[in-house]
Amino acid sequence: MAMTTMRDVQPYVDSMPLLTDPQALRLRARQDGCLFFRGLLPQDDVLDVRGQVLDVCARHGWLAEGSDLMEGIVHADRAVIESRDPRWQAFYCDVLKLRAFHALALNRAIIDALGVLFGEAVLPHSRNICRAMFPQTQTHSTPPHQDHFYIGGSDETWTAWIPLGDCPAELGSLAVACGMHEAGFIRDVHEAQGAGGSAVDVGEETAWFGGDFQCGDVLFVHSLAVHQGRDNETEDRLRLSVDYRYQPQSHPVRADSLLPHMGWQDWEDIYANWDADDPLRYYWKAWDLNVRES
Repeated sequence: MAMTTMRDVQPYVDSMPLLTDPQALRLRARQDGCLFFRGLLPQDDVLDVRGQVLDVCARHGWLAEGSDLMEGIVHADRAVIESRDPRWQAFYCDVLKLRAFHALALNRAIIDALGVLFGEAVLPHSRNICRAMFPQTQTHSTPPHQDHFYIGGSDETWTAWIPLGDCPAELGSLAVACGMHEAGFIRDVHEAQGAGGSAVDVGEETAWFGGDFQCGDVLFVHSLAVHQGRDNETEDRLRLSVDYRYQPQSHPVRADSLLPHMGWQDWEDIYANWDADDPLRYYWKAWDLNVRES
């Protein structure tokens, strides 16, 4: 199994009431290394992206014939693991072309919440990520890791983890190790199965934040916080989620954080069927950013 066993799981604390109290919000962020917001996003916005991603799944033959599209019921005995598998690449390239998938990352509710946390303008990275976790593929759950290992740049980068629909723990929600962000960047990283392909060691005595997510919930995770995906223990349901990353605009950003995820396409490939004057195209070029190569 890629997921580390969790013996002590504490429920997330809703931070929505702290959006009007920046000092208290930042204190919780420093203490917990994560911020959970119940119902931050309009459900219709999330479900629109879910429907479009599931339509791509259906076109690639992943879903059970005759099933309700929005239920995400997978085809019997079929599992495609996030990898360089040509089936995954074909699916993922189609997902990255979905305008709604990228637009959700710029939702005003997300930007405003992070503006309170940062106390300055927010830079949304354009390297947006989608995850599709098949049921009963426990050896490929996302292993415990720190995002800073992959992101570099500012260590004040935060990832928004958003399930595309209701996501109870058994479907494979996200869990965050309590307090491990305080140790800083962990350099002892080893190869592992699962999304990302790398992991850090976490003792079984570690306490975790975790629980069920409802459609519209958002979890922000600090780039030094250790977190992992829980196993999808359902019989036949696909778990869909997105990872969007953000940082203060004044901080340095690594150049590849502004490139399409996985590098299988360039922006012109992704924007090919978008309107030529769409404001989402290259939105980050309107800002004077401190872009670095490493």
